[in-house]
Amino acid sequence: MSSCTRRQLADIRLAHDLQTIVELISRDLARAGHGMSALAAPAQAASSPDPAIALPTDGRSVSVDYAVAAAPGAAAVRFGYRLNRGVIEMAFGDGPWQALSDASSMRVTRLEFVPDYRRVDLQDFCSRRCDTEAGAAGAGPRACPFQLQRRLRIRLRAQAITGTAADSGVPREAEIDARVRNDAVVGGCPA
Repeated sequence: MSSCTRRQLADIRLAHDLQTIVELISRDLARAGHGMSALAAPAQAASSPDPAIALPTDGRSVSVDYAVAAAPGAAAVRFGYRLNRGVIEMAFGDGPWQALSDASSMRVTRLEFVPDYRRVDLQDFCSRRCDTEAGAAGAGPRACPFQLQRRLRIRLRAQAITGTAADSGVPREAEIDARVRNDAVVGGCPA
């Protein structure tokens, strides 16, 4: 097989593998918060506006919480994806990180998660105004309820490995928008 044919086949396989990986991550992200009530949602970092998705500031990894069974009091399970030394890794629950991409056929140079959060105010559904109630009680401001609609853009870039550096293909990219289906309701109406 000629080096040109080998490179073309490697590039086709790479494009297919990249698209498969971003679609897999997208399907998993869509489950974020599934089966978890607002009270049962684990507390993420204080800087995160999302009760079920944690994005480190570098944007190169993500961890997501969801309940495997949608039952009252169901325990949340965490899973995540990250880029580690040219390989995309996945972890489920408390298990170890496992390679998702094949280090012998591709070198991943970019895995990025770009969040797009939109807040829909739910103040009108409260019988009392949040800010006036909290101010009168002197307990500080209470978070008015809002619906958090979430979308994450997943960007992935890699290069095929076909043997020698001269034989390697051009970098390929895949990108997809993942819409989280389980909108989070954050905050609450004053009692």
